[in-house]
Amino acid sequence: MTRSSSRNESLNTCGGQWVSYEEKETDVSIAVQLVEDGVRGVFDTALLISADSDLCPAVRSLKRLSPTKRIIAVFPSRRHSEDLRKAANGMIKISDVTVRNSQLPPLVVTATGITLTRPKHWT
Repeated sequence: MTRSSSRNESLNTCGGQWVSYEEKETDVSIAVQLVEDGVRGVFDTALLISADSDLCPAVRSLKRLSPTKRIIAVFPSRRHSEDLRKAANGMIKISDVTVRNSQLPPLVVTATGITLTRPKHWT
């Protein structure tokens, strides 16, 4: 069996080929936490910063279990999910300009004297 590191492709001995991808489970973790926190009453309104439509079932589930909870889909720049927008109670778009204007100064000194430096590629 040989393996290509660029796409995680594998060849078996009969000449068949398949592609596999590592699942990070990030969307599942976000979905579970959203439902758990909503049902436990941790929030009244959640800002869900994602454009991943895989989160729609969790949003719909939470709205069934706790109808008074509000979920706002917050879409990063150049990202959008019509399904997530429909499942949520509302939506906000974050532009590149908003992110740029929200950055801290290049140097920040904490109350304990620690100096934090913004990476140059964030400018």
